[in-house]
Formats: sequence, C-alpha cells, structure tokens
Amino acid sequence: MAVSFAVGWRQILASFMMLAATGMIAATYSLVAVPLAEEFQPTRTVLMLSMTVLSGTCAVLAPFLGTLLDKISLRHAMLAGGLMLGAGYATLSLCTTFNQVLLVFGVLMAPANLLTGPLAVTVLLSRWFAERRGRAVGFAVAGISAGGFCFPLVIQALLNHFPWREAYQWLGLILAGLTAAAAAMVVNHPSQRGLHPDGAAEAPAMAQAEMARAPVSPRQVLANPAFWMIAGTVAVVTAGMKGMITNLAPMVMDTGIDVARAAPLISVFAGCSFLAKLSFAAMSDRMGPKLLMNLALGGFASGMICLTQAENGYWVIALGVALTGLFGGLMVPMESYLAPRVFGQRVVGKAMGMLSGVILVAMLSTPPLFGLIFDLTGSYTGIFWTFGGLALATLLVVPAIRLQVD
Repeated sequence: MAVSFAVGWRQILASFMMLAATGMIAATYSLVAVPLAEEFQPTRTVLMLSMTVLSGTCAVLAPFLGTLLDKISLRHAMLAGGLMLGAGYATLSLCTTFNQVLLVFGVLMAPANLLTGPLAVTVLLSRWFAERRGRAVGFAVAGISAGGFCFPLVIQALLNHFPWREAYQWLGLILAGLTAAAAAMVVNHPSQRGLHPDGAAEAPAMAQAEMARAPVSPRQVLANPAFWMIAGTVAVVTAGMKGMITNLAPMVMDTGIDVARAAPLISVFAGCSFLAKLSFAAMSDRMGPKLLMNLALGGFASGMICLTQAENGYWVIALGVALTGLFGGLMVPMESYLAPRVFGQRVVGKAMGMLSGVILVAMLSTPPLFGLIFDLTGSYTGIFWTFGGLALATLLVVPAIRLQVD
C-alpha cells in the first residue's frame, strides 16, 4: 500500500510538472508576443493567429494522438513532447518572418501541447487512480496554473536581461530540462509494478467497472449526448479564458498602463486558477460534478462582465482576471474527471482526444477574434459581454448531462 501510494503520487508530481510546462504556452503568449510584434509588425489579429494555429493543429491531431496514447509508452510520448516544446521556443529565436512563427506553433508547439498536456495526463492518471481520481486530477491540473504563475515572471526576467532571441533560447532549455525530469518519473501502468489504482490491495470497484466496459467506437462516442454537453460547457469557459489571457498585455497597454504591469496580472490569473484546482481536488470526490460546473459557469460569467469595465483602471482589470481565473479554473479539470466515468478507462485516450478536438475547434477563433473585435471597435468590451452571456446560457445545459459510470 505505501509503495503504491508513493509511486502514485510521483505520477501526480510528474503530471503537475508536465502541465506547468504546457500551461505556460497560452498563459504567457501575451508577453512572448510583445517582442514578436515589435520585430515583425503584424496587426493585432495576425499576432493572435499563433494561438489559432496552435489550437487548430491540436484539434486535428488530438483524436489520433489520443487513440495512440492508449497503446504506446506514455513516458516516451511525454519525453518527446517536452523536447519538442523546448525546441519550439528555441526555434522562435531563429525566425525572420511572422509566417515562420506560425509554422513553429503548428509543427512543434501543437504536438508538444498534446503529448505533455491534459490529454496524456488524463490517460496516465486514469490508470493510477479511480475512487481518488478527482483529487489526483485536481492536484495535477493545478500545474497549469503553477506554470502560468511562475513562467511570466521567468520570461519577463529573461527579456529584461537578454535580447529576445537569446531569452527564448534560454526558455527552451529550461522547458526541456523540466519536462525531461518529469518524464523520468512516469510509470505507464500500475501493473508494471504489481500495483493497483488508489494504492488498494485489489482493483477498486470503479476501476473494475470502467475496465469491464466494452471499447466503444468513435461513432459511439460522438453519438453520446453527454459528449457534446461536456464539450460545449468546457469550451465556453476555456475558449473565453484563452482569448482573455492571450490578449491581456495588449489590453493593459491600451488603457495606458505599462506593459511590465501585465506580468503580475497573468500571475494573478494563474494563482487564482491554481487555488481553484486545489479546491477541485478537495471537493470533486465529495460533491457532484454538476454543482461544481454551475459554480464555475456563474463565477466565470461574473469575471467576463467585470472585464467589460476595464477602462476604469488596473484594479478593475485585476478583479476581472482574478474572478475568471478562480471560477474558470474549476472547469479546467472537469473534462479529465468526467471522461473515464462516461466512456470507460480502456478508451479514455480516444474519448479525451475527441473531446479535446471539439473543444480546441471552439478555441480556434478566440485569440484572433478578441483581436479582431478590438481592431473593428477599438475595445474588447463586446467580446467580454458575449462570453459572459454564453456562460450564463450554458447553465441551462448542465442539468441534462447524464453520467454513465458513477
């Protein structure tokens, strides 16, 4: 029991570290984008296309990589993804046109985002935890916020001390080292150590039920109404958060505030999201997921509405960012928490890949859409009202979600 518990917690730590590296891609883009904008002079809309390329490529790759992760070594896949992530930032330093920047995000960043991100982590933790899965997922997914909290400060420090190209080379080296250390701790399945999920003497009832379910086809996954309800609910929150955080530094600058003060706001967002994910870890195995989803949607809507008043100053922006991070952060682990219960552990990679693909399609347009709305209106107010309203409307969907594995 003690050995299984210790090895299981090492999988959570490895997942936390991987997600810290992956989570910083979108969370820090508004800082990364500033030197790129100064160097290549794209419009605000084009500048945000990097996030669209990232999400679009991930959406295409996610179903295929998800199915693959059910079959191959997760350790090797995560190591490959981490090295690609580090190489991606190092390669940015060599770009001479903005088209090359977009290519880097499509060819290196996107597969790295999947192989080190929630898709791979969900497959790993669904094998190691069953009855305690909510706690495990909550602690691991908090790594996204930890990365979003720490890496803006790291990036700003690097940019303060080095030219931007050299700074991104150092950033790539840091990320490659972090992810390689995490991959070294990964054990693909408890059975490789003669262990069972949750540190139990035998496989827990939930794990047995999930493994007993017959594998389902992609068509059967898509035919399940719960699939679309989960995907739509999560997509509204994650797409809104991504659009906000990737445009945060330019939005702050538009209000007359120095760009250096944007980095602490990103850390506020990440810190609140971190607290939310720890709260998810504490509450998810005791409370119903629908109650948590309602709380997340209502709070996220309040954050979006607060950001419609950004022209009133830095502290109004900080409050909106904090509310968005706090309540939006409760929604982020939901996809990983629900997928094994609905579809079974044997095909969780396939199901997560398809869920991620649909959600990423929804996220494709948000970073440049935020930029486009600004280019057309001179303000982000309209897009914040839109996402606040969508979140409130989505509250009507939550009661209809039916979970198949309880």
